[in-house]
Amino acid sequence: MSRLSACWGRFVDFWDEREHPRALALVRILFGACLVYDFTHILWLDLVVPLFGVADAGGMSDALMREKTPLYYQIMPGTVASAYALHAAMLAASIGLMIGMFTRTSALVVLLAWAQFSSVLPYSDRGIDALARLVLVILVFAPSGRWLAADAWWRTGSVWGTGEAELAWARRLLIAQLVLMYFSAGVLKVGITWWPMGHFAALYFALQDPAVAAYDFGFIRRQPFFLLVQLGVVVTMLYQWTYPLVLLLMWWRRNPGRGGRVAAFANRYRLEFLWIGTGLLFHLILALAMNLGIFPWAMLALYPVWLHPDELHVIGRRLGLS
Repeated sequence: MSRLSACWGRFVDFWDEREHPRALALVRILFGACLVYDFTHILWLDLVVPLFGVADAGGMSDALMREKTPLYYQIMPGTVASAYALHAAMLAASIGLMIGMFTRTSALVVLLAWAQFSSVLPYSDRGIDALARLVLVILVFAPSGRWLAADAWWRTGSVWGTGEAELAWARRLLIAQLVLMYFSAGVLKVGITWWPMGHFAALYFALQDPAVAAYDFGFIRRQPFFLLVQLGVVVTMLYQWTYPLVLLLMWWRRNPGRGGRVAAFANRYRLEFLWIGTGLLFHLILALAMNLGIFPWAMLALYPVWLHPDELHVIGRRLGLS
């Protein structure tokens, strides 16, 4: 029982640790900016009514024809104005989240409105949308408005806040979410083109699809370009399947006396950045080569969590930003 109590005590202490909120604030700003762009782009493309509206108003949703009508359209009439109201709520709350104004409330409004949007038009719900809502759940409770935010300015008279340490649980949960996401993405790649029997051709076929390819990639049909694309698939599979090792490497950094020589070597050369850096490069390549909406940028917006807030402070000072 004493050993169980000790383990529980260490678990509680881990989640009860405190740190500067700058990493969370950077996630809030960058992630919020991605959402603002996404919802503004929908407006610019004149897709508000098609995506948010019901069929009677000119939209693509059959919400009013279902046995169970989404809650939003139980309350609001199936009109063009209602479609614009739901979109406006998501856009306005995303702006509030980005600038840190009523931060937690803004995150909650985006989350609830987005949940209704996904219910109104389920076919529009992308993988990044589901991940975004999980991030928003954390931001509803996280102290991300305590630094570089309107909320910080109202509370302290400075957008930088007081610099008081906050609970570190939110940043650590986002790290766990990223690890789970990458590992799950690898496990779910069951199509034959991701494996040797399919010649590692998954990326080749994706880049030949005019719906997602940003450019004409016809040249990758020839060597050595096809080989490079195959290597890209192999690297993607390897780093996603092994991504949970990042947690072990971070644990070794937290406990430098554990793990022996292997841990010492990993700590000295920060081997976790092999996976983190590969992911960074992966998303940048996707952003440049494929039309995937906010997916690569929203993923990159979460990357500040990989650095401890003190490390971010050092980087900021070296860049002359703080």
